[in-house]
Amino acid sequence: MRKKKISERRLVCVMLAVLMLAGCGGKDTARESEKVTLSLMMPQSHYKEFFKEEIGRFEAEYSQYHIEVLRIPDNQWIEVTKAKAATGELTDLVRIDKGLMEDIGTGKFVEMGEKESWYKRVKEEQLENKKIGGKLYGLPVGSTSSVGLIYNKDVFEKLRLDVPGSMEEFKQVCRVLKDEGYTPLYASDKDSWTSAVAFSSSASQTMTDEVYEKFKSGEALWNNEEYRTILEEFAALRSEDYTNSDYMRATYDSAVDAVADGKAVMYMSGQFFINDVRKINPKIDLAMVPSPYCSGILTVKNGEGMFAVSAKSDHIEEAKVFLEWFSAPENMNEFNAGWNHMPVFKDQEMEMADWQQNLYDNYILPEKTEPEINERFSGIDMSEFWSDQQKMYMGQMSADEVLENWDQSYAKQLSAGR
Repeated sequence: MRKKKISERRLVCVMLAVLMLAGCGGKDTARESEKVTLSLMMPQSHYKEFFKEEIGRFEAEYSQYHIEVLRIPDNQWIEVTKAKAATGELTDLVRIDKGLMEDIGTGKFVEMGEKESWYKRVKEEQLENKKIGGKLYGLPVGSTSSVGLIYNKDVFEKLRLDVPGSMEEFKQVCRVLKDEGYTPLYASDKDSWTSAVAFSSSASQTMTDEVYEKFKSGEALWNNEEYRTILEEFAALRSEDYTNSDYMRATYDSAVDAVADGKAVMYMSGQFFINDVRKINPKIDLAMVPSPYCSGILTVKNGEGMFAVSAKSDHIEEAKVFLEWFSAPENMNEFNAGWNHMPVFKDQEMEMADWQQNLYDNYILPEKTEPEINERFSGIDMSEFWSDQQKMYMGQMSADEVLENWDQSYAKQLSAGR
């Protein structure tokens, strides 16, 4: 049960809200009953049920506030955010990653420093990986998480299957599962952001910092043998009937349902998928391992996500009240647990599941990880690349054509950003 005792941080929030919204009499006194609407924009896939519940609690505790969420389709997120920033139409609050913020420009956002009561509570590594030019421009909310292959442990144990350590072993596992009447790998290609996970989690495994610098400088090309092979291997899984037959109509939500009822055994996604499935089937035993393409390296998101306040907002101080409330350990616990992220603040107390502990001990702690490419290139709009992968899975494009198109689009964006 949630503690009823008001924490010191919450008391600060209350006092701040009162000071802002209450007057000294006359006209200002009438403002106490006014509703303050804070607009918040975020990618559509980030508007999870647990986040809706948190917003509901905030509005219940601060009845003069209303949070109006603007959900942007994932494949339009970067384009829309850049456009709104350019025209001065950003919402009061923005859920944004460091890379996109760098691309837009920090001048569009309010700087957050030690004057914020939550600042010194942030873990040092979570503070540093979100700073730009040594300064912070948002409340850190994202933390380390993994992207890879999620599988049903009970089915694997029942059929005495080993976790695949290569693409060849992965196909062997798929053959056994198919023969046993299961859908080996669920594909949800109607949602293009899910189509891209197989490539992004696999290509990331071999993209070292040195390779990334070559892409960043324009020296490296995406249309290379390695990346063509990755795309062709995952396309072949569909043509060889190792995925659901309706993969082009299937969505992320249908993937959750299919894995929850045990019909599908594997899915490639971020670790948040495990929580989404367990909401439907709490008894299911799921785990995550690296993509089988290069199983010795775990693809991770270093959690550069923040809740930033627009510099042009008419409600900067009110937005800070929301950030202060959100930073409380109990609220961050729910948010980070919802995403299966590591804690962001020093005073958060969260236990890791066995599969999380395994990833932490065997990959994260010994630094056998590489950042996911969408995070490395977070200021680059990859939506066209995602869409072309959809077309490839439909048989409308070849891997060579997908990567050739992406090379051209990437070069234009790189040139425009210089």
